[in-house]
Amino acid sequence: MRNPLKILAVPGSVRASSFNRGLLVAARNIGQSEIEIEIYEGLGELPIFSQDLEGENMPARASELDRALRNADAVLIATPEYTGSIPGGLKNLLDWAARPFGNGAFQGKPTAIIGASPGQYGAARSVEMTTNIVGALGANVLERNLTVGRAMDRFDSDGTLSDETVKRSLEDVLTGLSDLARRPVTA
Repeated sequence: MRNPLKILAVPGSVRASSFNRGLLVAARNIGQSEIEIEIYEGLGELPIFSQDLEGENMPARASELDRALRNADAVLIATPEYTGSIPGGLKNLLDWAARPFGNGAFQGKPTAIIGASPGQYGAARSVEMTTNIVGALGANVLERNLTVGRAMDRFDSDGTLSDETVKRSLEDVLTGLSDLARRPVTA
């Protein structure tokens, strides 16, 4: 049996009952025995990125993020869509993860992007923008994503994902991310 794949799951929202956090909890509960999913909890505590805070001046929260990303075998980002775009907190996290320039934590990292929103398009713009940003950071981005529209109809009142079609799609994304992360690196 191989070692479990360690996936760092990053919610793009700090709201406790976020649909995107719910997607990540559902991913963690899918029960694939070869996957361990840790949900990143530090988004709200990251200081606003500034080059003045790099190197020796790097804040502890930014250093913790860097370690968590580098120690993960893969990353799963769940992003909401705020005013037709990527949430500011998530963009800030990605700015920190881009450093140091040319050797950021996403360099070569297998990454999948998913998103949910109350709107009918399921955070499609934010998922696309996040995919573009993470790709620019050098991540190995899974070509398959998941957008969940009308999210309030896909979760129970306690925040548990109840839609079986979304569960299967989420499992498909996890399988694809696992396959991508376990694929041998070629030069």
